[in-house]
Amino acid sequence: MGKKLGVGCIVGIVVLILVIVGLGLGAYIISSRNNMVEKELSVENAWAQVQNVYQRRLDLIPNLAESAKAYMQLEKDIFEAIANARAGIQEAENPAELESANQEVSSLIDDIKVIVEDTPELKASETVQNLMIELEGTENRIATERGRYNETIRDFNVYIRMFPRNIIAGWFGFTQKDFFEAQPGAETAPEVDLELE
Repeated sequence: MGKKLGVGCIVGIVVLILVIVGLGLGAYIISSRNNMVEKELSVENAWAQVQNVYQRRLDLIPNLAESAKAYMQLEKDIFEAIANARAGIQEAENPAELESANQEVSSLIDDIKVIVEDTPELKASETVQNLMIELEGTENRIATERGRYNETIRDFNVYIRMFPRNIIAGWFGFTQKDFFEAQPGAETAPEVDLELE
């Protein structure tokens, strides 16, 4: 009888250990999944901020075009490009799609800068100068928000790739996110020259 009690105790201890390990493992899995959700929401928030600064940039361009209306023949093209870019920015789901939507806008901004530079009346206009300064500031904000987005993506990607969280991430469908990457020619910053001659 003593032998049976001893085996029963051992079985009880083994069961207790398995329950404790199972609870610990379950707690770890739940905690890891919740952290992945939190980090993924941080990625989505950073993405929304990137879209926000691109949208701000698009909001400045019509004001600049309106200020320079008498001198610009590109007005119709600008507003069409802005409408297309707005749709592209709002529908973009990753950095590559956002950059694609941004290409035409960047070209128009370059055209506007050339027109402002070549038109002394525009170059001297305080309103145009202020808008150009705001546009330059927005370009800096875009770079800052893209950098923050990439930091958030890095944090998320590292977290879900670390063992054993990579297994948990796979179970719950968490996958790596894409970084913003520099486009060809991105090493040359756009110039805004507002010096009066």
